[in-house]
Amino acid sequence: MPDPLEDEKHGININVLQIKEVDNTYVNSSKERMFDVVRLFVANCEGSVSLNDFNQIFKTVTVWIKFRPRKLGTYVEVIKERTTDKTISVRYSSNEYIPHVKEVLREHKLRIKTIENNVITCQVPKPSDQDIEIAVQKIKILATTARSSLSQVKADTIQRLQAALKNEYIEAKDVKYAISNIEKVELQMAAMLTYFRLENEKLISGRNFNFDAVEAKDIWTTISRKIKKSGNIEV
Repeated sequence: MPDPLEDEKHGININVLQIKEVDNTYVNSSKERMFDVVRLFVANCEGSVSLNDFNQIFKTVTVWIKFRPRKLGTYVEVIKERTTDKTISVRYSSNEYIPHVKEVLREHKLRIKTIENNVITCQVPKPSDQDIEIAVQKIKILATTARSSLSQVKADTIQRLQAALKNEYIEAKDVKYAISNIEKVELQMAAMLTYFRLENEKLISGRNFNFDAVEAKDIWTTISRKIKKSGNIEV
């Protein structure tokens, strides 16, 4: 059973995808590796795709402190665990950095709500259509990379099966059975990848979300119905 991976903030839950073991180690191994690919895609979307990614805004800023140039990121940081869709919190080590921090915040259109205990809480600006489009395109790129990885897992497993057949470790009928099942699993995992991609795009786009293809819409609709009915998809 896979461990749960859930983005509590957004509700993307990889655990709706379940792995069903069969009586073939090659097929099982392929399933697990493909699941890892889909799982990594979901994690990457959670960790690297954001409409308001302000984590690095202080890293490259140089300021003059006591007549010497200093990287502001050495003394100021965004508190990731306190960042939400609407606010970010910035911790600074000394009051002398406040003017520099405020300047950076103004440049990024971050409005200060509170300043207390060396923490500035800011309201993030509403994302523009361009921000949304950039985030959606990043999700698509991650999905394309993941789809290629699924194909590579299939190719690697088939190569292993052919080597085993050549060395007489496995019979031809078992190789045929395994390859047929692995090809089926790849298609199922690719469908789940499409489903998770669209779920992430919906979260980013909100009311502006549109399906990019009829086939993608059909896949999402079918999987959504199955999950609603049984709680998960078994591959």
